[in-house]
Amino acid sequence: ELPKQQARDRLRKAEDKGDTVSLRAALEEARRVGLALEELGPFEELLTGAETKEQAEDELVQAIEELNVIGLRFAIPKAKEAKVDASQIAKAETVLQEEEPKLEVREMIANLQEDASSFILEDLIDRAKEVNLEPSEYEEVEGRLAKLREREKAVKRVRMTVVDVRQGCDKADFESLLECRRRLTYCVKEARDAGAHEVDLSEADGERRRLHNSIQDMKGAIRVFCRIRPLNQREKDLGDAYITKQVDSTSLKVDDEKGHPHEFSFDAVFTPGSQEEVFNEAQDLVQSALDGYNVTIFAYGQTGAGKTFTMYGAPNNEGTSPRTIHELFRLMELDKERFTYTVMGSMMELYRNELIDLLAKQKDTKSPKKSICSVGSSGAHKPLKPSVHVDKAGVVQVDHVVEEQCESAEELSDLLERGNRQRTVAATAMNSESSRSHLIILIKVIRVCRETGQQTRGKILMCDLAGSERLKKSEVSGDMQKEAIEINKSLTALGDVIECLTKGHKHVPYRNHTLTQLMQDALGGSSKTLMFVNCSPAQSNADETLMALKYATRAKTVTNDAKRKTITMKA
Repeated sequence: ELPKQQARDRLRKAEDKGDTVSLRAALEEARRVGLALEELGPFEELLTGAETKEQAEDELVQAIEELNVIGLRFAIPKAKEAKVDASQIAKAETVLQEEEPKLEVREMIANLQEDASSFILEDLIDRAKEVNLEPSEYEEVEGRLAKLREREKAVKRVRMTVVDVRQGCDKADFESLLECRRRLTYCVKEARDAGAHEVDLSEADGERRRLHNSIQDMKGAIRVFCRIRPLNQREKDLGDAYITKQVDSTSLKVDDEKGHPHEFSFDAVFTPGSQEEVFNEAQDLVQSALDGYNVTIFAYGQTGAGKTFTMYGAPNNEGTSPRTIHELFRLMELDKERFTYTVMGSMMELYRNELIDLLAKQKDTKSPKKSICSVGSSGAHKPLKPSVHVDKAGVVQVDHVVEEQCESAEELSDLLERGNRQRTVAATAMNSESSRSHLIILIKVIRVCRETGQQTRGKILMCDLAGSERLKKSEVSGDMQKEAIEINKSLTALGDVIECLTKGHKHVPYRNHTLTQLMQDALGGSSKTLMFVNCSPAQSNADETLMALKYATRAKTVTNDAKRKTITMKA
């Protein structure tokens, strides 16, 4: 019995002492000597409570020292329940009150969106200062705000410059155009360097391009638009990689087969851009045709690069040619009270150096449209073959082709569709529907002023060139191989003409090929000319893409002497 009594005495002393270590040791000794559970129960409850209080106090102190908001949120209620010293709890509550707003602001900084406005950034910085965050904790936000303010100032300067240019630029004065373009180019670059979004610069960039085109027109330079199509399914299946990257709206970088970068600059770059965006940059040429100018739009590039899509489009996604037709009649409708118009359309293909009238193939079909067709002198009225010559004014004329008078956009569009269906196409390894000929649509517009009788004659020639191709890549044979050889010959002749023009040779070999005869007033002649260079972005086509871009760069230096053809009618 003595050991049990000694155990009871030890438990009471540990209780009086209030030490959990002593109480735990006394309970272990009491259990060893066999004290009854009813005697041990009160002391075990006392130990559990003491341990809970001690743990709660330790957790509270640690949370205070670490300024741990989450830890304090849990530790304070636990400490209160465990009856921890009130002063310690009060201290913890003070720390929590100070640190909780800081944590909230830190979380806001961590979750800050990339496109946060200056208002949001300013408010966040104010709150960080209000809750006494260390400056180092919100210096990144201050940096972002400074950059954003600079960007907003730059965008504002751009918009003000656009207004100034529109109000103050003399579009008839070359030096004024140059100065306005310089101002816009500088402020757009400044805004881009400040991180401005392209959507904020699109208006200024468009105005800058319009000024640039006006300058190019005054200089007589050919406009060149570059359009890069997306990777096609075949290229994706082969694991082809992109080698093209748009730098801005007029510049492009292309990696060659060794990975070396080459930069090109054109009047516009689309990668690929929508059909509407592309045409918006070219539609002013339609007005030029109504004003009496000759206009030429043609597409160049390797087979399968997207030329026909650019020129003609797809169902419900019209290309440049159909849009040109609609724009032509839209402009005519606007001025119908002042002018009368006559529109004549013809359509040809140049196949193996032979010019073929695509509308003559369909002359036996019923058509209500007025048509003119030159005929031979034989009694049988056998049609003559189409031929090309240049008139005294330096304008290319095509004789002995069917011309249909078109009273509406629908009629001219129908002509385009009928001609397009007659075009020679075939499947190759490079393109499932490869054009095997150069497709030409010729629209003549005669405008007569109702008041004065003054007449202007304009012309729009749109040419979808067949694609250049390497025989090894296209894997063609027989007649298709002969077609490919003829296509390459014609494009080589076109390249020779461009080469002679850029080097200032006195003799330019236009007569070397029917294609170059057709294009004579478009290259170094009297036409306002737009060239599309269509390219593949695929690594497997790097050589062809670079060759096309270099070809287009040379063409860009060719200048024309665009002249307006006006006839004053005598009273």
